[in-house]
Amino acid sequence: MPNILRAIILIVVGSFSFALGDLFLKLVSQTVPLGQLVMIFGLGLMIFFGSIARYNGQRFFERRLLHHAMAMRCIGEAVAIVGVPIALRFSPLSTVSALMQSLPLVLSLMAVVFLREPLRWRRSIALIVGFLGVLVIIRPGMDTFDFFAAFTLIGVFGMAIRDIGTRIMPAGISTSILGFWGAVAILLTGSAMALISGQVTMPNRDGWLLLGGLVIFGCLGTLMVAMAMRLGEVSVISPFRYIRVVFGVGAGVLILGESVDFPVIIGASMVVGAGLYSLLRERQLALRAAP
Repeated sequence: MPNILRAIILIVVGSFSFALGDLFLKLVSQTVPLGQLVMIFGLGLMIFFGSIARYNGQRFFERRLLHHAMAMRCIGEAVAIVGVPIALRFSPLSTVSALMQSLPLVLSLMAVVFLREPLRWRRSIALIVGFLGVLVIIRPGMDTFDFFAAFTLIGVFGMAIRDIGTRIMPAGISTSILGFWGAVAILLTGSAMALISGQVTMPNRDGWLLLGGLVIFGCLGTLMVAMAMRLGEVSVISPFRYIRVVFGVGAGVLILGESVDFPVIIGASMVVGAGLYSLLRERQLALRAAP
C-alpha cells in the first residue's frame, strides 16, 4: 500500500477517534465536573505520552525545552482545554464540530502575525468567507445566538497558539515529549478549574467508562494524526481532516438526537470550503516555488 494512502487512512481514523472523544466528553461532562474531567484527561495523556517517551529513551528535561515555543504550546493547550469542554458541555456537538473546522483559518491568520507569512488577496478572501461562515453558525445578536458555542472559538484560538508553537520549536524534539508537556499543562489547568469551582465527585461506572473512552480515543487520534503527518505530504492529507465535521455532526444527530438547522449547514460549508481553498492555494504556491 502506498504511503500516501496509508496516511489518508490514518488521518481519517484519527479524525473519527477525535469525534468519538468529543462525544464521550460531552456525555461525561453531564455528570462529572469539568475541572475534574480535564484533570483525568490530562493525567491519561501524561501516562500515554510519558510511556512512549520513556520506552524510546527520550529525556523529559533538557535545555532546549526551555524555549518560548514550549511556553506557547502549553499556554495554547491550557486555553484550548478550557474553551472546548465548556462548549461541548452546554452546546450541541454538531455546532461545536462545525465551529472547530475554523482552526486552519485561524492558524493561517496567526501565521501571518507570528511567522510573517505573506497574506495574498485570494487567501484574504478565503479567510473572510470562512469567518463569515463562523458568524452564520453562531448568529450573534439574534434570538438563536448560542453563547456557549462561542467558547469553541476560544478553544480554536488556543489550538492555533499551540500549533504555531509547534512550528517554531527547535528541531529534534519528539512528538511524545511535546505531548507529555502539553498533557502537564492540561492537568494543571484542570486542577485550577477544580479548585476554583470546588466541585469534585466520584464518577459512577458509566462515568469511568466514558472517561476511559475519552482518554483512549484522544490518545489514539493524536497518535494516528502524528503518524499520518510523517507518512504523507501535509498539503495532500490535511484536507481529509475536515471529515471530522461529518463524524461529529453524524454523532450529534444519530446518537444525541440533535437537529442541524440550515444556517449551521451553510456556515459549516463556508468554513470548510474556505479552509480547503486555502490549503489548495498553499499547495499550488509551494509547487510553483519548487525547483
